[in-house]
Amino acid sequence: MKVDRGFLLESFSHPAAVRTYSLAVAGIGLWRSERIFFGKHLPREGRILDLGCGAGRTTFGLHAMRYPHLLGVDLSPAMIREARSFAARRGLKIPFRVGDACRLPFQPGSFDACLFSFNGLMQIPRRSSRIRALREVRRVLVPGGRFVFTTHDRLREARWRPLWRKERARWKAGKQDLRLHEFGDGIFEDEGRLMFIHIPDRREILECLRAARLEWIEDQWRPDLARESKAVRQFSAECRFWAARKPGGPTSSPTAAGASPPGRG
Repeated sequence: MKVDRGFLLESFSHPAAVRTYSLAVAGIGLWRSERIFFGKHLPREGRILDLGCGAGRTTFGLHAMRYPHLLGVDLSPAMIREARSFAARRGLKIPFRVGDACRLPFQPGSFDACLFSFNGLMQIPRRSSRIRALREVRRVLVPGGRFVFTTHDRLREARWRPLWRKERARWKAGKQDLRLHEFGDGIFEDEGRLMFIHIPDRREILECLRAARLEWIEDQWRPDLARESKAVRQFSAECRFWAARKPGGPTSSPTAAGASPPGRG
């Protein structure tokens, strides 16, 4: 059976997943790179949608940075219960609700910015579904609204290239894991639960942004933004930060609207 929405719900409702994300709220918080990149691209007084919020690590972190208008959304009811519990214990009135990134329950133009942290977008199976999620993000943003997210990059780290060469050979021979949808997909075991993630390259993400009619602003590899603590590096492998915008509204990005991103990586 192919990886699907039910697989994701089971994975992110597993007690080990909830425990890991819960511990990260207090034990990890925002990464140094996140504080830098979020502070640059998320409007301080804007209405911000934190997609794939898990137990609220980034939502509570943004609140601590004095972002007042936050809404956390996650596919997993177990994660949302945990986030609400944290908010109640801290006396915070941050709203959290269950929602699917591919079918957001919000009116067009509801948010000034959207965040999808911790490689969450890449945990949606199928490229067509990830593009659907990007189109949903564009729909619920105001014109000119920002979208910030992260991905891994299978071409960036030399140590993983042999693995991906072997994986490509398996796909060409038709010997890939039949639960997967496309090259770059992977299923891993983490503390007794199975988890899915798609590992793209930079070109793929730029193509997906164009397909969703979102304008690229910039992307940066995490080590170029900040040196992270050992705890953060153990929690998350290196990743690429992305900033995009919905067309329209005031243009304040480093490149003019519609300009082509440099073709590196």
